Amino acid sequence: MSEIKFYIVDVFAREKYAGNQLAVFVDLEQQLSSEQMLQMTREINFAESTFITSIEDDGNFGVRIFTTEYEVPFAGHPTLGTAYILAKHLAEKPVDEIVLRLKVGDVPVTISKPNELEESRFTMQQAQPEFGAIFIAETVANAFDIPLDYFDASMPIQDVNTGLPYLIIFLKDLESIGKLKLNPDKVERFLKQEKLFKSNNPRGLTTNLFFVTRETVEEGNNYHTRMLVLEDSAIWEDAATGSANGCFLAYLLKHDNPQQSAIVEQGFEMGRKSILHLDGAMKENEYILKVGGQVVQVSEGMWLV
Repeated sequence: MSEIKFYIVDVFAREKYAGNQLAVFVDLEQQLSSEQMLQMTREINFAESTFITSIEDDGNFGVRIFTTEYEVPFAGHPTLGTAYILAKHLAEKPVDEIVLRLKVGDVPVTISKPNELEESRFTMQQAQPEFGAIFIAETVANAFDIPLDYFDASMPIQDVNTGLPYLIIFLKDLESIGKLKLNPDKVERFLKQEKLFKSNNPRGLTTNLFFVTRETVEEGNNYHTRMLVLEDSAIWEDAATGSANGCFLAYLLKHDNPQQSAIVEQGFEMGRKSILHLDGAMKENEYILKVGGQVVQVSEGMWLV
């Protein structure tokens, strides 16, 4: 029986047992099939797991990302968490940039303090956004059984994609966002009706739900958020979502101000405090989308294959 190395990290966390959990498997000998990767992701049962499959001739790293349901072309906290493991355990020397070769393409991750990884901010630049349909609050309120007065009517509800698609929904305050309880059957019905479900979405991916309010728990933060996803016919919550925050940053650049710098808090309802740093600009119709945070290693071990 063979075995491969794996690590567990917390991403967008300043200390252990916060942020978003990630398992990173090192499979440079490519022992694993796609089905095995999916089974291992389901076994560890985090939102995602990653598999480092190659060191390319140009020094970049081949990486695959799986949710418990399927392989995805890109995801935020898996990208940053994997970059941390690569910098700490596989890079030959301290580097200020790691490039992950994902299904969505090459994603560079900058490292603010290469010699102090535990104190470093890992920052990725996301792909150009695709802006999809805009929905009125009444439609979403009726579809999800959310009281209409929970919504912040000053901001549109829009589908945005930078590798994974999200519906950005502004609510008015912490009380409204804290009371969210979604029915998975109704969410699935809405997504299928609007062609935002994996079976009828041209992208082949299910659009996730990203709720935002300007009222925050901690002073100094700019936004409080929750990411809810329909997977395996149930509603799951994510503690810290880099891909969603990249879409949110693009949304802010389009609908608020073409220059943005913000601190986002997420995961508080789950007891997993997460802090994400957003920096972006829109220049000559090009979106610069940077999402960053800290990473903490929790454990490492060998996985029997």
